Amino acid sequence: MTFILQAVGIGTSYKASQMAAKAATAQGQAALVSGMGEAKQLETQAAREVAVGTYNADIINQRAKQILSSQRAAAAAGGGDTTDATVQAITDETIKTASIEKLMTMANAEDKARQGRYAASVARYKGATGLQQGRLNASAQKLATTAKTILSVEKLGEDVFAAMTTGGGG
Repeated sequence: MTFILQAVGIGTSYKASQMAAKAATAQGQAALVSGMGEAKQLETQAAREVAVGTYNADIINQRAKQILSSQRAAAAAGGGDTTDATVQAITDETIKTASIEKLMTMANAEDKARQGRYAASVARYKGATGLQQGRLNASAQKLATTAKTILSVEKLGEDVFAAMTTGGGG
């Protein structure tokens, strides 16, 4: 009876270890899915940053046009001409300021988007690394299980042999 219990114990231990290996693989796959999901979310956010930057740049452009229009109207109301050097200098400065504001707005948006895309690539890498780690853990578990099973079967064989040579029964 002892030998049967030992054999059942070996089988149960082997099955439990195989289940642990499957769990390690599943955990790795979950890490991959999580990493890919996070990456997708970060890439979507990066695209939003660019869209918001473009929108804000358009607002700056509209505001500059309104300012230029107001400046021209004020110059005309004051008896000035749009070709007057002072009016032209103010107009040029307004255009430069608006252009710089637009460029800075877009540069900031692109920088945030670039950071988001980098974070997405890091998340993808972490997911892939998690998958690989899960696979390695599963392989290690299977190897350990195989070694333990071989040793247990060897011990069982020794016990059976000893029992047969001494006349005892298990």
